[in-house]
Amino acid sequence: MGSDGAAGNGTAKVPQTQDNPSDADLVRAVCRGDTRSYDLIVDRHLGSVFAVARRILCNAADAEDIAQDTFLRAFERLYLYDLEHSLRNWLLKIATNLAINRLRSRHREKVLRLNVARKQQEESTTRKAAGPEPVESNARAWEYWLGQLNESQRTAIVLFHFHQMPYAEIAEALEVPENTVRTYLHRGRKRLRELMAGFVSGENGSWEISIPSG
Repeated sequence: MGSDGAAGNGTAKVPQTQDNPSDADLVRAVCRGDTRSYDLIVDRHLGSVFAVARRILCNAADAEDIAQDTFLRAFERLYLYDLEHSLRNWLLKIATNLAINRLRSRHREKVLRLNVARKQQEESTTRKAAGPEPVESNARAWEYWLGQLNESQRTAIVLFHFHQMPYAEIAEALEVPENTVRTYLHRGRKRLRELMAGFVSGENGSWEISIPSG
C-alpha cells in the first residue's frame, strides 16, 4: 500500500477522530485483522456504490448484486489499495467494471431499455393515485433517460456528473484515453438534451424531469 493520506474529493475535510476514523485508518485496521472496520467501510460507501451500479444497469436488483460483489472483491484485494488515493473512487471503479461486465455478458442493452420503459409506465400509473413524489420521481426519470444512452456514454455521464469522478479515473475505469472520456461526455450530453427536450421543467430552483407517457 501507499503512504498515509488519502486524496480528497474537492470537499472540505471532516476532522478525523476516534469516533470518525478516516478511510485510511479503517483500511489499516482491516489489514490488521479487524473485520468490524470493514463493516464501517461498507456502511460509509454502500450508497455511492449502489447508485453508480443502478445508473449504469438501470436495474435495482442487479445493482444490489453488483454492490455486494464490489465489496467482496474489494475486501479480497484491499492489499492493492493505495492509501494516497480516494477509497470511494477505488470502490466506484470496481463497481463500474463489474456493472459493465454484467451488461456485456448478458447482451442486455436493448432488453434493459424495454424493461425500464415498461416499469416506468406501470409505476407512473400507480404513483398518480398515490400522489407526486418529486425526488423519487426524478430518480426514476433519470434511470429511464440514462437507459437511452449507449453503454459508454451512460457510464461516463454517471461517473462524472453523478459521482464527481475525475477524467483520469474515469479513463482508467473504462480503459480508454481521457480524450475519449470527454467525447463520451459530449455526445452523451448532446443526446440527452435531444431526448429530454420538453420533458424538463423548473420552478423556484426545483427541477422536475418526466418521461414519455406513451
